[in-house]
Amino acid sequence: MRHLVRLSLSLLLAVAALHQAHASPPGEKVVCSDPGERASWMSEAKIRAVFGEQDFTQVKLKVSRGNCYEFYAIHKDGSIVEAYYHPITGQVVRYNRVEAKPGSVTYQSSDQ
Repeated sequence: MRHLVRLSLSLLLAVAALHQAHASPPGEKVVCSDPGERASWMSEAKIRAVFGEQDFTQVKLKVSRGNCYEFYAIHKDGSIVEAYYHPITGQVVRYNRVEAKPGSVTYQSSDQ
């Protein structure tokens, strides 16, 4: 039971750190498509496969304010990812990753 509580707290702190220090600022809007193009979006199952969900232990998917597929996930290696994908083409629009290494944190970010 203690191990589960400790793991849950670790994950909560890691996600909070990502949101505070490294996630896209709340005022910044990544725009992918017009709202009217929803009929041509790829399915949720397909975008999860494009993202590579099988490589992650936890994945949260939502649609961003700019009509992108937005992922928040914890990789099996412990790193945390925030990624935006174009909903029609499946191309990466933005990808932020915080690598978890003992004693340090490395941050990688890319805008496509």
